[in-house]
Amino acid sequence: MSDIASLQKSFEGFNQATLHIQQAFASLEKKFDNLNHELEEKNRELLKTLSEKEEMKSYLQKILESLTNGVIVTNLENEIQVLNHSSEIFLDKPQDEVIGKHIRVLFNDAASNDWMNIFLNKSFRKGIGSRLTYKDRLLEITGSFIKSGGRNIGTVFVLRDITRIEKLESMAKRSEKFTALGEMAANIAHEIRNPLGSIELYASLLKKEIKNTKDQDRISRIISSVKKMDNKISNLLLFTKNRNLVLQRIPLHNFLKEIIGSCETLVDHDKIYISSTFTDYEPWLEADVEMLKQAFFNLILNALQSLDQNGGNISFETLYPCSGQDSETDDNFIEIIVRDSGIGIAREMLPRIFDPFFTTKEEGSGLGLAIVHNIIEMHRGYIHVESVEHKGSSFHILLPLIKDDGNMSEISKN
Repeated sequence: MSDIASLQKSFEGFNQATLHIQQAFASLEKKFDNLNHELEEKNRELLKTLSEKEEMKSYLQKILESLTNGVIVTNLENEIQVLNHSSEIFLDKPQDEVIGKHIRVLFNDAASNDWMNIFLNKSFRKGIGSRLTYKDRLLEITGSFIKSGGRNIGTVFVLRDITRIEKLESMAKRSEKFTALGEMAANIAHEIRNPLGSIELYASLLKKEIKNTKDQDRISRIISSVKKMDNKISNLLLFTKNRNLVLQRIPLHNFLKEIIGSCETLVDHDKIYISSTFTDYEPWLEADVEMLKQAFFNLILNALQSLDQNGGNISFETLYPCSGQDSETDDNFIEIIVRDSGIGIAREMLPRIFDPFFTTKEEGSGLGLAIVHNIIEMHRGYIHVESVEHKGSSFHILLPLIKDDGNMSEISKN
């Protein structure tokens, strides 16, 4: 009997142990389910975070590629890690050819040594800007170290195209100089004109009294010289005179066609070809018609005089938006380009081409282009010239458009 009681007791202990194991297993299973649930939740959060980071990365990449400034990022070994779309345009190097390579691959000619010195100069990488010309662009470049945990891990370079800004700055400086020159020239012109009038008057009286033909001829030369001088002074006063503009709305293309048509008598059609290429829609300006006519007549005359005896081409073109830079300010201007295939202008003379009394022609007064500059400026516009010697010149004129004009709103949609 004792053996049976002991066996029963053992079974009871086994049953209790089994029950405990079942309870422990159920508890463990519950914890496992909870852990699985928490893990799934963490996985979902992680996937969401990764997705958000990927979206942010894509968003930042789009911003980087949309910047009008060039951005180049290098590591400590000067190997290119990032090169955005604007940098590709500025440096004419596609991303897939340079990523992972030393920054020297961007510059493969002797003229690029100055650029290489800037990129590799560590003292430069402190936010100090430098300006250099590269592939006909004036670029301003700044560099700064990328830091992590207090140490440098690379460098970011920012390239900014300031070609148009530099031109506008030079135009502003030229305008300031013209203002000072204009005031001085106006005072001198009035001081000279008074005695010239007296000289012409007394010479005319003297000519009437003298009967000797030889002396009369000499006096006639004096009077002729005085009149030539007076004519130059009149041109000078026209350059310095800031009269009130008589403004009216004009369709630019019709205006230019009239200008070109009125010059037909000046052109030898066997030798000289005049062409025009205009935007699809008619831009409207607010301008003084007579003054603007004079400005374009002077430009056409300058172009004709630059052509050699074999003739050549003169062309008119309008651009919208303006060439060179897609800035918001360009949306307010129409660009007119007057080109010729003439003798061109020497590089060293270009900065002075709009200066009064500066001329490369023996019979020129040196006021034609100065008057053009003055008229364009009075219309709140800009003018600059690009020229290659023996290949021709192009005058770029920017004139403000009439705001909220229906025609221009149509242009901006296309």
